[in-house]
Amino acid sequence: MKQLNPAEQLIIIKQFSTLLGAGLPLLDTINLMKMSDVANQLKQGYTLSASFKKLGFDMFCIGLIHTGEISGSLTNSFKQIETYLNKKIEINRKVKKALHYPTIVLLTSCTILWAILIWVIPSFEQMFANFQAELPKPTLLLITVSHWFKEFWMMIGLIVIFLLLAFFQIWQRCIHVQKKTDFLLCRLPIIGPIRRASLLAQWSRNISTLLTSGTPILDSIRQTALISNDWVIFKLCSDIDGLLSQGWPLSDSLARLKVTSQFLNEAQLQLISVGESSGELSSMLDLISNQASTQLDESVDDLTQNLEPLLMIVMGLIIGILVISLYLPIFQMGQIL
Repeated sequence: MKQLNPAEQLIIIKQFSTLLGAGLPLLDTINLMKMSDVANQLKQGYTLSASFKKLGFDMFCIGLIHTGEISGSLTNSFKQIETYLNKKIEINRKVKKALHYPTIVLLTSCTILWAILIWVIPSFEQMFANFQAELPKPTLLLITVSHWFKEFWMMIGLIVIFLLLAFFQIWQRCIHVQKKTDFLLCRLPIIGPIRRASLLAQWSRNISTLLTSGTPILDSIRQTALISNDWVIFKLCSDIDGLLSQGWPLSDSLARLKVTSQFLNEAQLQLISVGESSGELSSMLDLISNQASTQLDESVDDLTQNLEPLLMIVMGLIIGILVISLYLPIFQMGQIL
C-alpha cells in the first residue's frame, strides 16, 4: 500500500474539514470529492478510519478519525488532523532548510575539487615538464594525488555509492542500526540540537492533539509511540508508558527518566506539572511544542549564519593551498631568472 506524503494527506483533510464544517453530510462530502473507493468501502461495512488507512494515511491521522467516529465529532477530528499535518509539514520544512545550504555547498565544493584534480592540475603538469628544475614538494605531492585520483576516481565513486547503498539497505533491515543511528544523531554537536528540537515539537504536538480529541494520556502516549518513525521517541514513550502504568503522573515520569538532559528543560517540565494539576495538560504541551518550534527556527538560523562563513573559510583554504602549490614552481622560476 502506497503511503501518502503529508502534503497529499493535507489536501484531502482540508477538503473534508471544509465540507463537513459547512454542514455537508459525510456521504455527500465523499461523493462530492469523487472518492469512489472510500464510498464503496463504506458500503461494504468498513469504517471511515479503515478506509483512510487503505488510502495511505499515517496511523496518527487514522487514530484521530477513529476517535471522531466513536465520539461523533468527525468535524473536530478533521480540524485537529489539519493542524497536525500543517505543523508536521512546517517542522519538516525547517529541518530540510537547515540541511539544504550545507548540502549544496558540499556538492559544489566536491565538484570543483574533482575538476581541479582531473583537468587543471594535469594541464599545469605539462607546463612544468618544460622546467629544467626540480619541482617543490607540495607541487609534486599535488601532482601525485592528481595522478592517483585521475586513475581511480571512477572506482572511488563506485565504492562510495556502494557503501551508501549498503548502509541504506542495512539501515532498512537492521533495527539495531536504526536505533544506533537515531540516538547518535541526537548527540552530534551541530545536528543534535536541531534534531532534539524537532523531536520535542512533534512529540508534544502529537500528545496535545490526542488529548484535545479526548484520548486518555496513556493511550495518547502509546499511539504516539506506534506512529513515531524515530526510535528516540519510541523509547521515550515506551519508558513513560511503563511509569504511567504504575500510577506515576506524566511530569514525575519525565523527571524520573531524566529527560531534561535530552529534550525538556526544567521550565517545560514545570509547565507539564502545572498542566496536570489544572487539567490543562494539552494546552501546556501545545505551548511546549510552540517553544520547541521557535527553538528550531533559531537553531536553523544560527546554523545557516555560522556555517556559511565556516564553509567559505574552509573552501578558501583548500583552494588557496591548491593555487599556491600550482604556482610555487612559477614563483621559483621567476626568482631564478
